[in-house]
Amino acid sequence: MNLAAALRARGHDARAWSPEPLPAGSRWWNLWLHQRRAIERFAAAEGPFDAIDTPAISASRMLARCGPLVVRSVQPELRYLFYEVRSALRRQCSPGALGRAALAGRQSRAIVGGWRRARAILCLGSHELAWMRRRFPRWSPKLRLYFNALPPHERPALAEVRRRRGIPAVNRVRFLWIGRWTAHKGTRRLVQFMAERIAASSRDVFTLAGCGPAAERDLQPEWLRRGRVVLIPSFSRAELPPLLAAHEAGLFTSELEGWGLNLIEMLESGMTVFATEAGAVADLRPFFPSCLRPFPPPAAIEPRPLEDLDANGYYQRFSWPAIACSYEQEALAPLAGPR
Repeated sequence: MNLAAALRARGHDARAWSPEPLPAGSRWWNLWLHQRRAIERFAAAEGPFDAIDTPAISASRMLARCGPLVVRSVQPELRYLFYEVRSALRRQCSPGALGRAALAGRQSRAIVGGWRRARAILCLGSHELAWMRRRFPRWSPKLRLYFNALPPHERPALAEVRRRRGIPAVNRVRFLWIGRWTAHKGTRRLVQFMAERIAASSRDVFTLAGCGPAAERDLQPEWLRRGRVVLIPSFSRAELPPLLAAHEAGLFTSELEGWGLNLIEMLESGMTVFATEAGAVADLRPFFPSCLRPFPPPAAIEPRPLEDLDANGYYQRFSWPAIACSYEQEALAPLAGPR
């Protein structure tokens, strides 16, 4: 929606569309098929289009007849599938796990087919672009890079938190981790670090936010009883700025990540974030040389001055007007060339 609005501001007739609501018979295993059929029906009824931007799994032969396809990822779909299947089979080689593996095979073929049919493949961030170039070198001529950004209306509140942020106390660190409690988010790595830190420091505390009810099962009950770990299963967008303001350091532990909006929310609020090499980390590091540091954190966290995000060009580069301009060059311009 943010991209469509930015493209409309540049004079394009950009329509943001969703397959929702899906039929009553939709289940987790056939959701992608219902979504694919819905966009096929919509494009056939409303097209043809000069460009159709869709996830790779929905980029079917029928859809390609309605307009040139731009496949723009919002997450590393193929790697997520492999990761989930591998994790399920490691836990238990059950009929359910084998069924998931069979379904993942169908979905993988659909994703690769979508990449093959696309006129341009937009990879979200440098990590994904590098992976695609290694695994699918034959498609290098149509691989492109694009970035993500927060909605414009959410930035002022985070900028105000950043402006008010003081120098953190050196004798106590309040760590914040935000995300769904799922394996690819690095939850095992996070719990191991928490155990080591809680044993080594008597004052540091951890908040796990947006994690749902599943996180409690993987934590030591004593941590919760003593207040060393605080769980916030869900929160509203209005609650995010005060949540960020109440913590000095963020943790980003993902093993796989598309971009990581929670990462940029923490960074824009002025938090020091200790991050694994996933998602947007490589693309954000030049703009956050002080605040974006490797995971895990050291025993003593050295305070550093905040970056000037206006002066270093961050707010301009990671904005939807700039992303829309890049989209014109990377995705729309190639459509004028030969098929």
